[in-house]
Amino acid sequence: MPERRSDPSRTAYQRAIRAFAEVAGALGEVREQDALLHLIAKKITELVGVQRCSVYLKDEETGFFRGQVGHADHDIDARVKRLVAGVAADAFTREILETQAPVVIGDAQRDPRPVRSTMRAWNIRAMMGVPMILSGEVIGLIFLDDENCPHRFDDVERDIASAFAELAAVAIWQAQMTASMRKSVETVARQNDLLRRATAVEDRLSTLVLQGGNLREIAQAVAQLTSKPSAIYDVRYQQLAVARAPGMDQEVMPGLLEPGFRTHRDVVEALAGLGPRGGVVGPIPSAGLHHRYLIVPVSARDDVWGYLVVMEHQTRFGALDAHVSRRAATNIALEMSAERRVINLEWDARSSLAGELLRGPGDETWLHRRADFLGVRLDVPRVLVLVTVRDGDYRTVPDPRRVAEALSEQCGGGEILATAVAEGVAMMMNVRTDVAPAVASRGARETVAAAFRSLDPEGHLLAGLSAICRAPADYAGAYSQASQVLKAMRNFRRAGAETVLSTDDLGAGRLLLATTDRTEAERFAEETLGPLLEDPEGMADLMATLRTFFDTGRSVRRSALELQVHENTVRYRLVKIEELTGLPIATDADAQLSAQLALLVLRLQGRLAERSEPSPASEDSVAAESVGS
Repeated sequence: MPERRSDPSRTAYQRAIRAFAEVAGALGEVREQDALLHLIAKKITELVGVQRCSVYLKDEETGFFRGQVGHADHDIDARVKRLVAGVAADAFTREILETQAPVVIGDAQRDPRPVRSTMRAWNIRAMMGVPMILSGEVIGLIFLDDENCPHRFDDVERDIASAFAELAAVAIWQAQMTASMRKSVETVARQNDLLRRATAVEDRLSTLVLQGGNLREIAQAVAQLTSKPSAIYDVRYQQLAVARAPGMDQEVMPGLLEPGFRTHRDVVEALAGLGPRGGVVGPIPSAGLHHRYLIVPVSARDDVWGYLVVMEHQTRFGALDAHVSRRAATNIALEMSAERRVINLEWDARSSLAGELLRGPGDETWLHRRADFLGVRLDVPRVLVLVTVRDGDYRTVPDPRRVAEALSEQCGGGEILATAVAEGVAMMMNVRTDVAPAVASRGARETVAAAFRSLDPEGHLLAGLSAICRAPADYAGAYSQASQVLKAMRNFRRAGAETVLSTDDLGAGRLLLATTDRTEAERFAEETLGPLLEDPEGMADLMATLRTFFDTGRSVRRSALELQVHENTVRYRLVKIEELTGLPIATDADAQLSAQLALLVLRLQGRLAERSEPSPASEDSVAAESVGS
């Protein structure tokens, strides 16, 4: 029988099948696509007998083929990944796609079909391009050549390369499907884990609310659940609570909304760019902020009450961090809402108590019982501060709570009882008990004036202060006193006059000035002190002496101490005043009364020059001195 000769094509196909079997066997072990493509490139170079191979896969978005891996005696992956096949100038790739068959270029340096610059850069002499076809579509390309050497590709090599490329296309598709399924499984696993953790977060935060957790405990829960530091602020950016992450240094805390950073231009711009649901800002190196911050508004019924800030630390923000923060912001809103309701109830109760005190003597046992329940002592000395507006439009009086907060802040957080009244706002403010009553009253007036400077810089408000109240029965009379002071101020006040005066400032004169016609009072002042008013600068010393004489209880000695002059100088000036006005100020009570009333009119009008108040030391040191000495 004749000897059977081996068929080169048959042998080549068998080699291709064995090579693919190795590729198929690796599918279960290889998890990275590049590793599979490297194996395909290696096997096809061995089958065809060339030195170099590059593999390209189709980009579905652009339709081009992007380089993935290369095989040679040295690493060429990085160079291959920068290449793209199928561009307009690449007629070589276009022919492969049109024919869906291997295409061979015998002289790559002169052939017009490939991109010649690429041929030169890679020193390609001859090259074969092989399509990887799956279900009639080219999903990838394989380019084969011998670097720097020509290679004669025969029909057997073309056929074996084509067959292996089609098998490789199936392997790549299978690997991509496996990777997609694996990714889906991993995604589901992550989502399940996230769901379990989110459920645990809900349980933790819900339990915290049900147990009455405060803002500090909520901030600590957020820090523990996210492993990131957190802070809670009110709408005015006052820090309400702060918590650091477990195992974190005390110094590393959220600082975005602190005064040193919040007003920086870049921080202001970043915060302005946040939407109504908040978001992430930073880092902002120009402001010294080198972390990212998650900011979530704390809101209820579309009103923003504050902010929760979480600082990125050690790990980047994830979906769970946002979930924890937004859920915690809801809890904070509930807590702040509850606190506001409690505060409003307490405010209303205190306001009601203040109104009862102003209405006059009633059942003091009941008053004391209510006061004890609210933690208010009725035996503490207080002055009544009656606030109104200078133009008489009571609708423009600020909210009683706002006025009380401004006064309380000026008192260093002192207790203020306040309520709305016909004139505007009535407030009861504690006074000092370690000084003389006159000094305590003057201190109260200065405190109210300081509060007005911050609350009402344009001077629309007026305030009258009563004498010191020491028992519940005193407040009805104090209301009348403060009302008389306000009436006197309204009757005579001119631009630039004082906006805060007390009963002590006006003395008994308030009874007359509150009901006296303004024109008649002005005429009386002019007639009484006329010569002293004609030359304000020249008569300044005499006017200062006259005021000081009355402020010090008509004492020459104390007047001299206040004015820092000799006692004889004071006596001389009093004689001079008598010569000019005809008023024997030093000896005649009627003259003294007339002068004091005239001075009160001038003070209400703001026509008296500013002078320092009598010092407490001088008042106390000569308290026993006789009048007129």
